[in-house]
Amino acid sequence: MAIQNLKFISYFSTFWLWVFLTQEVQAAPPLRFAGSSAVFPFAATVGEHFSHKFREPIPLVEAIGTGAGIKLFCGNLDGPDGAMTSRPMTKGEKEKCQSQGITFEEFIIGKDGLILIQNKRETPFSLTLKDLNGALAEKVPQGEICIKNPHKTWNEIQKNFPIYPIRVYGPAPTSGTYDVFVEKIRGLCGSALRHDGAYIEAPANENLIVQKILNAPQTIGIVTFSFYEQNKTRLLALPIDGIFPSITSIQKGDYPLSRPLYVYIKTNKMKDFPSRAGYIIEFTSKDAVGEKGYLNKKGLIPLSSEDQTKMRERALNLQSGESLN
Repeated sequence: MAIQNLKFISYFSTFWLWVFLTQEVQAAPPLRFAGSSAVFPFAATVGEHFSHKFREPIPLVEAIGTGAGIKLFCGNLDGPDGAMTSRPMTKGEKEKCQSQGITFEEFIIGKDGLILIQNKRETPFSLTLKDLNGALAEKVPQGEICIKNPHKTWNEIQKNFPIYPIRVYGPAPTSGTYDVFVEKIRGLCGSALRHDGAYIEAPANENLIVQKILNAPQTIGIVTFSFYEQNKTRLLALPIDGIFPSITSIQKGDYPLSRPLYVYIKTNKMKDFPSRAGYIIEFTSKDAVGEKGYLNKKGLIPLSSEDQTKMRERALNLQSGESLN
């Protein structure tokens, strides 16, 4: 589809969607989304713009973790209209949705990165994914066998590293960020992380992680790129495999801890739920994710122009009742 035709269809479809939604505003309950705390600020901001533009109730957006959000979404037809996730649905999760008669569409709404942060007063050092596995994995290889991780300080991982205790605050297992992190650093002895105090699970509150890093010397934290950007005057980002996190390195996928972010939308009886299409059309609009989009100003790293067009087309097809599943 030519970009000019896509723009025309987009404007035309949005106009008629606005006409329909504004006529149905009294009967429509608010949309509900649940899931990833990493996606939460973007989904909530889109909800505000969607509500203002279409005179709809502001959607209810809950940050309860990726796994918990998908569980609610796939629980029954009356569950949330959408799931926000920081990883793709698993095969088992998709089968759970299907068993409940739930159909859905997947949207990649942008990219993010997991950033290892230090207090700026600490000695910086560069890590590799292998270093992180050696420091945080529950078991590490010794010869041909796997043993319980014996490492207590960073200089036991690399001799030129500072003599800091291995102490990392990061996401809990209920978070999609946790799933992405353990998969990225997976080694020969599995993906389980330590439970001896070297890795400290933090609730889905990145403010808490930042406070720990600022107040506990020689400590490392794991936060999302957007949150690091908001606090970088106080924090130092550590390079991974020699690559610093940036909009460019994450967008291109060069930064090893980069990842896509997702929103899943229920497609059952779309004619009865036009606001679902309206919401995701707003999420994929130029106003939201274009070069000067309001989500980019909040720290969302945009997709390539080609991928943005694909997501926009998918949203417009959703409005017309077409599903790509």
